[in-house]
Amino acid sequence: MKLNHMALTVSDRARSAGFYGTWFGLTKAVHEDDHLLILSNSNGDYLALSEGKVPPHPPRTTHFGFQADNVDAVYEIRKKFADAGVEEAEWQEQGTIRVQVFDPDGYRVDVYAFDF
Repeated sequence: MKLNHMALTVSDRARSAGFYGTWFGLTKAVHEDDHLLILSNSNGDYLALSEGKVPPHPPRTTHFGFQADNVDAVYEIRKKFADAGVEEAEWQEQGTIRVQVFDPDGYRVDVYAFDF
């Protein structure tokens, strides 16, 4: 099985669409109406954004992730996040190389690759 989509309630759909488009290639709007924007990328990932009141920030264990092609890609995007001022939540260099950042509404998003 493959995870097909993720749905988030966000405070500003355009801002979140920009974030996920810039960093994760989710730029193709496959559906848009007054309540929902669904974005996709070339990997077949889908992200549904509904504008509304964002729930209180969940615990650090609640997050979702994108698997990078290799470890070097994780180091590269970590630097790009830092250069762009994207707030880093966590960094891991053991077994799984992983950077976790906060999106504009405080959701945690991983970019990772296995180092084995």
